[in-house]
Amino acid sequence: MVLNFRRTDVNPSTYTADMSDAITGNNLTAWKTTDGLSILKMLEQVMLQVEYNCFADRRLNRINPLFKELCLIIAEVLVLDNDTVMKINGSNTPAHLVKEVYSQIRNEHVCLVFDNYRNVNERIFNKRAYLRTALYNAVFEIESHYANDIRLTY
Repeated sequence: MVLNFRRTDVNPSTYTADMSDAITGNNLTAWKTTDGLSILKMLEQVMLQVEYNCFADRRLNRINPLFKELCLIIAEVLVLDNDTVMKINGSNTPAHLVKEVYSQIRNEHVCLVFDNYRNVNERIFNKRAYLRTALYNAVFEIESHYANDIRLTY
């Protein structure tokens, strides 16, 4: 299933600069699915869930755009209809299962995906699908990743 988006105006008094920047780059509009679920509202929840402000680079006084993109991908998945089927790890997975896994994503999962993405030395042709799968897998591999790091360090 493909999400169909339409633009709607947002009340500027309830709209923050961070939300505008994360979605459209200072454009006071929000995207809604045809079901009426607001990706902007979900993005706000995701940013709280993953402690988005922790990603700020204090030296540059900004947040890497990849973190925003990861939050948007998470929000997009969480607003999907439960009847949708998604391609994760090359196989079709029901959206309700993917949504359950994505609801467990926290700061350390996003950091793991970010670090792994930066270390990829090959061209990624479908970046969005790659990141969607990487976020899904991060929930399952976070413990083994850090155990492996500790084992290799000592």
